[in-house]
Amino acid sequence: MREEVDIVTPVERAIARLSATGVDFFDVFSSCSRSLKTKVMGRGIVDVNSIIDVGVGVRVFKDKGMGSASSQSLDLSDIEETVKKAVAYANVAQPDPYFKGMPTPSRAPKVTDLCDDEVKNLNPLDVGKLTKKMIEATREVRQGAMMSGGVDTSRFKTYLVTSTGVDIEDQRTMVGAFLSVTYKEGEDVGSSSEFEYGISVPEIDFAKIGKKAARKAVEQFGSKKVESATLPLVIAPDPASTLLFGLAGAISGEAAVKGRTFASGLLGKQISQDFLTVVDDGTIPGAVGSDTYDGEGIPTRRLTILDRGVLREFLHNSYSAGIAGVKTNAHAQRGGYGISVGAGPTNLLVRPGDCSKDEMIADTRRGVLVTGAMLYPNPVTGEFSSTLDEGFLIENGEKGHPVKNLMAGGHLLELYRGVDMISKEGRTYGRGHFVPYVRVSGVRLSGN
Repeated sequence: MREEVDIVTPVERAIARLSATGVDFFDVFSSCSRSLKTKVMGRGIVDVNSIIDVGVGVRVFKDKGMGSASSQSLDLSDIEETVKKAVAYANVAQPDPYFKGMPTPSRAPKVTDLCDDEVKNLNPLDVGKLTKKMIEATREVRQGAMMSGGVDTSRFKTYLVTSTGVDIEDQRTMVGAFLSVTYKEGEDVGSSSEFEYGISVPEIDFAKIGKKAARKAVEQFGSKKVESATLPLVIAPDPASTLLFGLAGAISGEAAVKGRTFASGLLGKQISQDFLTVVDDGTIPGAVGSDTYDGEGIPTRRLTILDRGVLREFLHNSYSAGIAGVKTNAHAQRGGYGISVGAGPTNLLVRPGDCSKDEMIADTRRGVLVTGAMLYPNPVTGEFSSTLDEGFLIENGEKGHPVKNLMAGGHLLELYRGVDMISKEGRTYGRGHFVPYVRVSGVRLSGN
């Protein structure tokens, strides 16, 4: 990122103009990001991009009406025009009875290790070399892979100022890598993928990603159909994480408190067995989901969401907290310099269980080990219908042949209520999220 990009002066200019307008509340958020991205397609790298994105977003509140505008130009004349638009929109906006105001500043201990100097200084050639490590590693497992994916490295600088006194500058980095691998052997196809993400380059083992994706793809050769039935599922961490984030999305922000999700009426209710506890913690040093402050300048914290199976918390920004009549719990999220401020999780951690993955499989007479699936529900109804993209039949407590053309359907809450075992081992994502293996006692499966 070129150091001459100044994101502070445009905010200061906007604040100076807004302070003279007589509005009730305002915030100004600026950001500058630089991303280096490779694209893998077929046998190798087909594209490398360097993308710089800058902008300023302004939100203004007058008599509970909100006006907002944003600009991708940091030219001071454009900033002044953006302020004028936001103020004009606020003056004619309908009052929002749910708006209670904006947060005031609070001090917090700095969450460390969120920015890596090596990532700041990467160039396209560096990112290309990292990508080649993934590609070359697949060939050590088996030649002839068709691939897709890539590597993405990013650096972000942000600056937030509000009329209530919040004044926060932030800087962070991120590295992500993903590789999908497909092999063909006559009419048989083996396909899988692997990924990792973190704050710094050393956290990512690029060769391991390539090897693991290739090995998982080879394991899918010889997949067989399974007849329709209701069977237990042993769900590996990757697909289990979609269950976790499916619930987190339904308990986040405005939609949750306005009755627009399947989880809106579940606060304080038992939705799973008493051995399932989920914590959200935005204070973990070096974790991708962490930060010192949330998107509105509130200090992040550790929060128990699911306590021994009871849903204890929604994830609030100040707006949704105002609707619910509670204080915000520091889960505001900004999607860049655009004007929307949502809410969502930081680092989700499932408390480990007492058994091993192998013990879980051994305890299952007949079922399916699910290693690849997207089990996200409809956020309104909670219903899901998902292809089990990768998995293995469990017979007599042993992992058997891979399965194909298998669908799972039902309601997310049925899955949560059906969780009867949790493993002590699991996977940590981005040094923050932790997801174990979980077994669900009975799920409707449809075979073709």
